[in-house]
Amino acid sequence: MQRFFDRMEASIVWIAIALLALMVILIGSQVCARYILNQAFYWTEELGRHVMIWMVMLAAAVCLRRGFHLNINLLEQRLSGRGRAALRFLVGLVLSGFFYLMISEGWSLAVKTMVQRSSALHYPMGLVYASLPICGVLMFVFNIEQMARAVKSFNHRHPPADPSPTSSEGN
Repeated sequence: MQRFFDRMEASIVWIAIALLALMVILIGSQVCARYILNQAFYWTEELGRHVMIWMVMLAAAVCLRRGFHLNINLLEQRLSGRGRAALRFLVGLVLSGFFYLMISEGWSLAVKTMVQRSSALHYPMGLVYASLPICGVLMFVFNIEQMARAVKSFNHRHPPADPSPTSSEGN
């Protein structure tokens, strides 16, 4: 199962990298066209902004899995191994509720905005808002993985200090 999640994460990272490269090309071409041709491409800013939204949402899912999001771990540091695992599981439950809302409300927003067209390229704005439910599902799945790790470490007599897949000191 770990290999499946690792491959999923690697795929998401490569997609985010490709989106970043596309965004740099789009914005770079707009700047070059403006200063060299004295004529800006009207569509590059809009597409670059929408590509950035997708890139950030995908990167947020990877950050969740790697434990890179900003957190305050004062309480966690003061707890024993089993207490830490229980706290991580509780935090996972709260996050699951948030991700559920992100998925359900994001889906509703994406469906409602499928009739709205982008101003420059005229594609459905629901394609941009679809990043909410899709990345919400990814975050939900990665959160379930973290919760399973918390349960596993709770059941061990001496759980590891940090059961996240890539532990980083100072998080």
